[in-house]
Amino acid sequence: MDISVAELVARSITKHSERPAIYARGETLTYGMLGERVAAIRHRLREMGLEHAPRIGIVTGDDIATYTAIVAVMLNGSAYVPLNRKAPVARNVDIVRDAEVSAVLSSSPDELTEAVGVPVLTELSASNVPCEFEWQRPSPGDLAYLLFTSGSTGKPKGVPISHGSLDRFMTMMLQEAGYRFQAEDRFLQMFELTFDLSVISLFLPLCIGASCHVVPDSRVGFVAALKVLQDQCITVALMVPSLLAYVEPYLESMQLPDLRLSMFCGEALQERLVEKWSRVVDNRPIHNWYGPTEATIFCLRYEWDAQVSPDEAVNGIVPIGRPIGDTSAWLIDDSGNRIDATDTKGELVLGGQQLADGYWRNPEKTAEAFLRDDGSARPLGYRTGDVCYRNEKGDLVYCGRRDAQVKIDGHRVELGEIEHAVRTATGRSAVTVVPVPEGRGTSLVLFLEHPELDLPKLTAELKRRLPAYMLPRHTHYLDRLPLNLNGKFDRPRMREIWASSARAETLLRLS
Repeated sequence: MDISVAELVARSITKHSERPAIYARGETLTYGMLGERVAAIRHRLREMGLEHAPRIGIVTGDDIATYTAIVAVMLNGSAYVPLNRKAPVARNVDIVRDAEVSAVLSSSPDELTEAVGVPVLTELSASNVPCEFEWQRPSPGDLAYLLFTSGSTGKPKGVPISHGSLDRFMTMMLQEAGYRFQAEDRFLQMFELTFDLSVISLFLPLCIGASCHVVPDSRVGFVAALKVLQDQCITVALMVPSLLAYVEPYLESMQLPDLRLSMFCGEALQERLVEKWSRVVDNRPIHNWYGPTEATIFCLRYEWDAQVSPDEAVNGIVPIGRPIGDTSAWLIDDSGNRIDATDTKGELVLGGQQLADGYWRNPEKTAEAFLRDDGSARPLGYRTGDVCYRNEKGDLVYCGRRDAQVKIDGHRVELGEIEHAVRTATGRSAVTVVPVPEGRGTSLVLFLEHPELDLPKLTAELKRRLPAYMLPRHTHYLDRLPLNLNGKFDRPRMREIWASSARAETLLRLS
């Protein structure tokens, strides 16, 4: 039987009252204090008639109050719906409307809380009303959280994760993955709360009575993460691979004697960088995890071995490994037929109890991505859109996306959503966004046909519609956008044009 995340968190609150639970912005919250604040928030929710609210929005932040609110909502038996404070207000309002949240919790009032159109609770840190800690036991089918990712039609796509799927994930991490986590462990939390990797960084330590250490929101986020790793003696760290690229200049002089387990997820892991990282952590375990939001955080693992892994990397990228727990993984060709041969590329399909049932109130997208028998309530598999092959050792090797979806700073981005925003803002149909390598990462180039337009106006409109990480960094004008033999915009050709041309015009600089 799978463990219950909600039950384990509640047990930690009562069992480890004096131990540190969450550290953020220089403030430490013990489990006892966490229980008091959870009780206070739940008391306020009852006063507002929201004791049985199915979904509650939470405005993201890096403070203790925000993290307490997430725990309180889960132990209230409600699903939490994170709202990125830095995203455009209109985008968040659309999410509030689509998710039909009953209320929004925020550590501080702002433009967003004034616009959501539902009750808002901002007093999250304390209460004058003494309350006994109690919690609501959820059913496996109840939603634990609802995340909204980039959508190709311009509308964010909701991924609802049930308690059953979350419990299955945590069972895998605590009982089947071979880890020996302890209450004395200190976990790094470096992810924005709309990014599902934040779920494990927060709830895994809370399930075992350990502490979660939040990286402060900063313009130099990766440097801030490095500082937390060092100053707070982190022992377990889940990180996005981009961190290694940005801290590469410091790797030779870095020392992390307390870090006993490094985990990476969110984008392709470069062999060259992880080899340097292995020297920093003195060859202590380094694991590369893979998994889409639809499969509850991650489910495939590759264990780095300094002796053999460099030779197993392909195009400089570390393999993504094999399923852990009850997850199954297989490859299919363009006709949907299963591929059993090694070294043959196909689309990766995942199965198992960690899968979501489908997309939030989007039957069309659900039918495209989730495989199921007629009349089956649970999907048989999820089509990831990732192209992989299985090597002779049996590990899966990631080769790239089969569609126009890319990773920008660890965020999954569908280029179609950006193009939709540009078309809406300009009234033009000949619009293409192309990812190109730039510096240590990936930048987006917006290709347009003449005549030229008012770039400051377009920039302002895109800032209003899209999060910062989705904003194109450059524009490029062509008389006609090139087409391939299928009559579709030829992105590879545009990438070649960009690489060979100096006629680039800066749209946005995000640094």
